[in-house]
Amino acid sequence: MQKKTVCKIALVCVAATWGGGFPITKIALDSGMAPNAIMSLRFLIASLLIFLFLFIKKVKITKEEMKLGLGAGLVLGTAFSLQTVGLMHTTSSKNAFITGAYVVCVPFMLWMLTKKRPKLITYISSIICFTGIGFLSLDGDLSMNYGDVLTLICAFFFALQISIIGARIGKMNPVVINAFQMFSGGLLTLLLNITYENFSIVTTRLTTVQVVAVGFLIIFNTLIAYLVQTTAQKYVESSTASLILSTEILFGAITSVILLGDPVTMKTVMGGLLIFASVVIAETELKFFNKKYVES
Repeated sequence: MQKKTVCKIALVCVAATWGGGFPITKIALDSGMAPNAIMSLRFLIASLLIFLFLFIKKVKITKEEMKLGLGAGLVLGTAFSLQTVGLMHTTSSKNAFITGAYVVCVPFMLWMLTKKRPKLITYISSIICFTGIGFLSLDGDLSMNYGDVLTLICAFFFALQISIIGARIGKMNPVVINAFQMFSGGLLTLLLNITYENFSIVTTRLTTVQVVAVGFLIIFNTLIAYLVQTTAQKYVESSTASLILSTEILFGAITSVILLGDPVTMKTVMGGLLIFASVVIAETELKFFNKKYVES
């Protein structure tokens, strides 16, 4: 089997792992664990392990990498905090689909940061995306569930974080930036846990279910998934890789139905498919209709 094929399969596994993180996080929440406790443990432990790796490898760290990572981490921590609190008030499958809207938002965030106007296809994908969100979230009186609102806001923060990194990373070391990102995101969610959740990360004893859930998020969703992603993308075109990774939202919905019994309604299916279609359009700009694109 060719190395490129193996790497594509590996990226599918990464997307499936990230998708599985939605119901796993929901299980931890339903067991009584506070949302910011989950995120602070996940990020702080993961960042310390990455820093240990960087220390062993004697990787040089620049001030620019540190500043970018710490700044982007505050945005990332905000995004994950909103997403996880939102998950308390909505279904795991809806949380996955609505979070996927960040892909459509990225070009508009880059517009603000770099003054580069989005293409027409981006506007089309945005309309499709928010139509899908309407199918998923709007009730009969056109109101939105509190959890869905928080999840939608989190998507904007994810888009902002990606745009900040994309606009400034240049030739910086992504592993170093990721370590500082996770560290500052972990500190932010720890502060939120202390302020709003009675410092439950220390005052509450973790159950077996919670330890397993957080362990899964740290080991598989963060450390292994990131390592596999960065390695595989050396051999797979960015356009192909981003399209494969966008299937995370489908895996999130499917695993939520299987593990949690999330309800499957026509509105959910229609909304989910529209959001996924918008993500595919935003990622590929429909270039797969071009023979050269397919062959690349």
